[in-house]
Amino acid sequence: MNQDSRLQQLQALQPKAFKLDSRAIEPGDAFVCRQGLSIDSHEFAQGAVDAGATLVIANKPLALKVPCIITAGFADTLALLNAYLEYPGDQLTQIGVTGTNGKTTVAFGLYQLLDGITPSSYTGTLGSLYRQLLTPTINTTPDALTLLERFTTLRRLGLTHHVMEVSSHALAQDRVDHVAFDCAIFTNITEDHLDFHGNRDNYLQAKLRLLDKLKPGGRAVVNLDDSCATMVLDRCRHRGPALTHSRINPKADLYAEVIRCDLQGSEFWLHHQGSRYHATLPLPFEFNIDNALAMLAAGLVLGHPLEHLLDRLTRLSPVPGRSQSMTLGENRQVVVDYAHNRASLATLIAQARDSSRGKIHTLLGVTGDRLADAAEIGEAALALSDHCYFTADNPLGVSLATLLDAMDPQKRSHRIEDRVQAILTALEKMAPGDLLLLCGKGEERHQYLCADKLAAVPYPGDAEVVRLWQKAVTQ
Repeated sequence: MNQDSRLQQLQALQPKAFKLDSRAIEPGDAFVCRQGLSIDSHEFAQGAVDAGATLVIANKPLALKVPCIITAGFADTLALLNAYLEYPGDQLTQIGVTGTNGKTTVAFGLYQLLDGITPSSYTGTLGSLYRQLLTPTINTTPDALTLLERFTTLRRLGLTHHVMEVSSHALAQDRVDHVAFDCAIFTNITEDHLDFHGNRDNYLQAKLRLLDKLKPGGRAVVNLDDSCATMVLDRCRHRGPALTHSRINPKADLYAEVIRCDLQGSEFWLHHQGSRYHATLPLPFEFNIDNALAMLAAGLVLGHPLEHLLDRLTRLSPVPGRSQSMTLGENRQVVVDYAHNRASLATLIAQARDSSRGKIHTLLGVTGDRLADAAEIGEAALALSDHCYFTADNPLGVSLATLLDAMDPQKRSHRIEDRVQAILTALEKMAPGDLLLLCGKGEERHQYLCADKLAAVPYPGDAEVVRLWQKAVTQ
């Protein structure tokens, strides 16, 4: 059976939805099989039929009592479904954001800038967001099939723009191969997820694949202050000029001359095409100026007036759990941030030091899949902070003792396995004028104690623990 015949059969059957997970099947759905690295979901096809699937799309013949469409592989299946759904992603202006740090802040912030101009949506670490409706997701970048279904929904609702965080895992695993991007944003590229990619070069090459997915005429946004900017620009050279930004290099297309930067936000002069604009950003730290420049550059790439973008920038809402500043009594401050690797942690602590006259208290853990990085993460925190509290952060089945020993073999930190108790201890030890950095979890309201991410344990969230403590001490 050729692809046209498969498409006709699919159009005749008209399943309610397409599902990769047999446990999520509802009556009338189609179950889509995939041969993965460790699991072959063809084994669950009968269970999907028992749950009510009226169609199975597979890559080999199966003895089932419902119609079964056979394709050569999962890529062919995606092409079939994309055609059936009438290529919904092509009818959206697609913006992809990648980088080691800053993806969520840039993507969520750009969504805010665009949504005030044209109906827009966001997909990323925070979930799926459109029309003020936020739906949580398991992965930063959903699987390819979920994205196709989401694009169909967005198109049906009349949305025009889609801003998406694109992780290195997603690029390496072909989750966005069917997406053609109008704009590709690179925040920075340092080093991360080496447990998955194996080495830094594989990680870098995975990130650069986003450029290969630009539409004809699509443009990249590149941070000139990043050490990998030259490599990104080299990969761009046959795809039209990139739009660059910088806090250091006045020759960038957008150059920020910083006026003020503290925990309350920042001001800077924005230089662009010979003109100077005053910009106000209600987010702390200089790295958020970098993030704001990326948002503004993307807005320009998409054809929006700079004045409109700057006006929206002044009203930007912070990303929950990203540089989220909280003020306590006696001039004490708490910042909740997602910093979880050595580079982001070092940058956060260094810029916090510039913004605070008191001592820096840093609280963090290392996830179970980052055990190999635990030593350098712990050493960075210990070297740059005045006080360190090492605790739990999604151990994923690895014992906390093992993780804490790896972070701090010489036991120089306060080691408190229960994260809530660790935060309460750190708050009690703060002196007037001190700053506490709560790192790693951001806005997460769960702990992955075991390897199964479907068995998350509820956690109140770092910011909520601080609020409850503050309420208790003021009563």
